[in-house]
Amino acid sequence: MARRALNSRVRGPAPGRSVTGTVTRVHSRHARVALDDGEETRCALRKTLFREEDQFTKPVAVGDRVRVTSFGPRTAVVEEVLPRRGYLARLQVETGKEQIMVANVDQVLITVALAEPAFRPRIADRILVAAERGGFDGIIALTKSDLIDDRGPFDEMAALWSDMGYHTLFTSLVTGEGIGELKELLVGSTTVLAGQSGVGKSSLLNAVEPALELRSQTVSDKWGKGRHTTSSTALIPLKEGGFVVDTPGIRSWGIAGLEPSDIAIFFRDLAPYIESCKYSECTHDHEPDCAVKDAVAAGKIDDRRYESYLRIIMGMEEED
Repeated sequence: MARRALNSRVRGPAPGRSVTGTVTRVHSRHARVALDDGEETRCALRKTLFREEDQFTKPVAVGDRVRVTSFGPRTAVVEEVLPRRGYLARLQVETGKEQIMVANVDQVLITVALAEPAFRPRIADRILVAAERGGFDGIIALTKSDLIDDRGPFDEMAALWSDMGYHTLFTSLVTGEGIGELKELLVGSTTVLAGQSGVGKSSLLNAVEPALELRSQTVSDKWGKGRHTTSSTALIPLKEGGFVVDTPGIRSWGIAGLEPSDIAIFFRDLAPYIESCKYSECTHDHEPDCAVKDAVAAGKIDDRRYESYLRIIMGMEEED
């Protein structure tokens, strides 16, 4: 999609004209769409897109390719969501449906603070499952490295993710560590940022491209938790090419659209052993003759990752 699509004056297609475009922002019953001809317009969502039996909380997501019809000045409607090439989703506990954060991206940048708020690597593991399911590459940015004196434990976790093929880097807004490397990873790609509140997602984007001027806040002194500064998901162009999708911070990440027995498929370190288990629907928890448990016992799978996996499937069973 051309960069000018997001910067042009908000207009609409000529009456009766049917065009395609990319969703840049979603509201309850309408969306902003960057049309392929370079214009941007506000579109209502066709009522037929809302189906009670749908597995998703909303029929349209940021990043979706859509077909739009104009019915006059300032009146346009999203008629159809074109096939997605993957999406990043989490579970909405209230409805049991999938909440799509973004569709059709190239990679997911997972931000994990080393301190303020406290280090929570298991959230990264949960988002990595969603990224693997969506078919996206995963990047892990360990933020606020300037607040840590002893990196030993964090180096171990970073090496663990890196050994599985996930690009992992330390970043600091104070020292500038990792900012140049991060910029190189973002340019030319469409990247969604995901992580808990207060880890510095918006601040990282501002460091990569100061002209964005995204809002950011510090961590709550009372609770030690992040405050939400990004209130909605938006597709944002980068000056040197590519797009970023800034998302609201999260406190937890529920796994959506999968059964507990499917989760291990999306753990890169567990997946090679699945076919050797005795039972085809083995959850790799209590079953006998489990190749995954044998690999953990033999030190071939890291205990921390296996514990993270167990916490995910146990949480899913509790939700059921």
